[in-house]
Amino acid sequence: MIINRLGFAIGLAILMLGGAYGLRAAESAGLLSPDDAKRAVQILSGLVLAAYANVMPKQLGPSRRSPLAEARAQSALRFGGWSLTLAGLAYAGLWALAPRAFADIASMVVVAAALALTLAYAAWCFRACRMSAAS
Repeated sequence: MIINRLGFAIGLAILMLGGAYGLRAAESAGLLSPDDAKRAVQILSGLVLAAYANVMPKQLGPSRRSPLAEARAQSALRFGGWSLTLAGLAYAGLWALAPRAFADIASMVVVAAALALTLAYAAWCFRACRMSAAS
């Protein structure tokens, strides 16, 4: 299972590096403007975030002590996967369609909000599991 995850991560890294190299070459050849190349790299970044976040709920770690802890951990992973996948798609959509000045700020806000929501939900799950274990 670790090999599959490592292979997926390496594949995404190769895609990002190859895409950036290809876009830089197209920009140097005069096929793309610098703005179009930057947009394409940002769109690719958003799609890679969405792809990696989509795999996130499937990455279970070692077994926990209780079924409740296992359920809470899986719930946190599912929530994080959903929120970060949607944030990656929104990031790519903003860079594809919005004016650059707006996309520059809004794309960061979308990803930061998804990350904050994911961390807050994970903390809530951890706290709920701790409180139920204490009682």
